[in-house]
Amino acid sequence: MFRFPQLASIKAKNYFLPTGKRFASIISDGRGKCDEKFDTSYKVCLDNDKSSVKDVTMENVRGYEFPKVCLRYGREDAIQHALAVGIDESYPNWAHYLDRGNTSFQILPTFLLPVANQILLELSWQSQIMPTERCVHGEIYVKLFQPLKPDGEICFELELVDILDKGKGTNFCYNFHGTDAAGRKIFFIEYQIYEMGVRRYSSPGGQGKSAHHPNIVPLVAPPAGREPDVVLPFTAVPFDPKYFESVKSPPKDMSLFATNYHKQYYAITDKLRPEPRCHGRYYLGAVVQNILKYFGEGDVSRFKSVKTRLSYPVSPGETILTKAWHLGERIHFETFSKNNGNSVMKSSYIDLA
Repeated sequence: MFRFPQLASIKAKNYFLPTGKRFASIISDGRGKCDEKFDTSYKVCLDNDKSSVKDVTMENVRGYEFPKVCLRYGREDAIQHALAVGIDESYPNWAHYLDRGNTSFQILPTFLLPVANQILLELSWQSQIMPTERCVHGEIYVKLFQPLKPDGEICFELELVDILDKGKGTNFCYNFHGTDAAGRKIFFIEYQIYEMGVRRYSSPGGQGKSAHHPNIVPLVAPPAGREPDVVLPFTAVPFDPKYFESVKSPPKDMSLFATNYHKQYYAITDKLRPEPRCHGRYYLGAVVQNILKYFGEGDVSRFKSVKTRLSYPVSPGETILTKAWHLGERIHFETFSKNNGNSVMKSSYIDLA
């Protein structure tokens, strides 16, 4: 198994610890003590030098300054993600994603989403906002300013954009600003978390003030009255009964991207959702690679951005169908369940160079 040393940074100083455990690392920019392993059993540090994230509430979250969370990753992590979302040797340029020695090695843009998702999960667990038992994915937007390097370090800087009153629930709108170790802009992510059944205040002025935010990248409906250019199928990974065993006894020191780690595919079960459901970031990754395969010859260097709304859950083993329309540099798509026809992703698109 591919291994590399743990790298942690405390008060802007680097400490190299012995090899022997498999994980990507969390480091800090000096504003927080982030010396925990970044693997399946880690705890992301979200404290800053002024206050603890456990004291963050709906009343003070707007003023909280989140520390940067940095990921040191390698080609093995990228390969595991590519395998998880369905890339195999039938894929055009498959060696660019699966051969660690390839000189043109590439990383899918959805590689960023497991990290962003885990940061928001940790925020939910550690603070007094966004209880996980009532929260689901909303809209996601990912834009790359330049391709991800085969290995290196990227930093996620979390920003709360707004809390929107959606009538039947509350939408938490976050941005992730991504940079490399030198501070160059690499990516931008909009990530929305929807809390079901609870209406919370949406602006400093009080509840019910806003249902929309002008700076959020809008969804775009596909062309009306036109048949799709292609329908692309994808079948989600079947349910593994070992899921429940791993919930009771979480594996130690396993990569967040590992294909034999159940949370790569399934969401956490709870009273509201007793049966496992596939992660939205998982089947979004599958759809993105499918569209790149058909319209972009499997070349991720052509990817610019993706926008979608995750509108209905996907079950393990379920087949989803993606209808896609090609208009210039934009590929419009909508995804449906083959089993029941429910819309899984709405008003979505990928922009290609």
